[in-house]
Amino acid sequence: MTRPLVWAALAVLLAGCSGRAMTAKPAPGFPPEARAANATRIAVVDLTRVARVHPRWPEVAALDRQISVLQAKLALASDPRLSAVRIEIPRVDLTPGMKAAVERMRPEFQHEVEVVRAAARAELDAYAAQVRADQQQQLVAKRAALEAQMTKAIQEKRDALDKDGQQYQQQLLAEYRLPILNLKLKMENVQPSARGDAEKLNEQLQALTKERDEKIAAREKANQEALQEFQKAQIQQSNDELAALSAQFNKEGQRLVDARAAEITARVRAQLEATQAEFNQRLRGQQEAIVNSARATQSQAVAQAQAQARAEAERIRALQDQLLTVERDRTRLYALILAAARVEAAGLAQERKWDVVLTQAISAPGAFDATDELIARIRR
Repeated sequence: MTRPLVWAALAVLLAGCSGRAMTAKPAPGFPPEARAANATRIAVVDLTRVARVHPRWPEVAALDRQISVLQAKLALASDPRLSAVRIEIPRVDLTPGMKAAVERMRPEFQHEVEVVRAAARAELDAYAAQVRADQQQQLVAKRAALEAQMTKAIQEKRDALDKDGQQYQQQLLAEYRLPILNLKLKMENVQPSARGDAEKLNEQLQALTKERDEKIAAREKANQEALQEFQKAQIQQSNDELAALSAQFNKEGQRLVDARAAEITARVRAQLEATQAEFNQRLRGQQEAIVNSARATQSQAVAQAQAQARAEAERIRALQDQLLTVERDRTRLYALILAAARVEAAGLAQERKWDVVLTQAISAPGAFDATDELIARIRR
């Protein structure tokens, strides 16, 4: 009857292979008459203590340390707050690159615009200069024609006045010839003794000659004044015609320059619009290149992050597999240690004639702690 109880106790040992530490408590005492009636010997063994003195327990401890390290690594790798992997699209500020592209291309655009405007100004200046030169040439020709016409008119006027003066002089000479000749004849016929008469006749001759000469001189003076007035009138007329022609040329020249300026402005506006369109196209090309570069950078960063995430996932799976392997190794090793402990406990129970070996503290009459004895047996 004793042996079946021992093997039943070993079955209880098999049920207690979880490795949890159990503390054996002495069974409460029974009255002497009860102990005499029940003589079954019950031993209690703390398998956790027994396992810790087994020669292979350092291997279990090493596996426990390895399990703790792997669990810590898995905790760090699985914690999103501590994980180094972040699958985030990097934010790229395109504003500096866009501004730099504009600032880099702006001087070239401004230079092209200035070249077009300078060419337009030069063309308009050249056209205005040509208009002024043509008008100046016409003014010079008109002035020469007016001067020739004025010179001719003045010469004709001078000739007419000279002719009038000569005719007037001939008329006066004819008119005063007989009175002067009569006085001269009288003077020739005056007797030397009539000296007073001769002086009177001479005075009359002088007065008559003076009167004739004064009339001729007055006529010449009047003709000279008339010629001067005519010259002034001719000069004023020429100047007026030249001034009117100059004003007409200025007005016509301004009209021509304005028309050419409008034509050049329209052409320059079209050129500037084409230049602006070309500049905008080149700028869009630069901006597209910046955007494409940023997208490539983002794609590369995402690819790197995804690769890191895959590597991290692989590392976690590897840690999990490694942890599972170590845990299995630990379970197998611990099971071997418990099996060895059960064998030793069975042998000790046979030697000591124990009826039951328990691995848990169960309140039973006569139960005693055999853990130290089993430990001593294993250490031998």
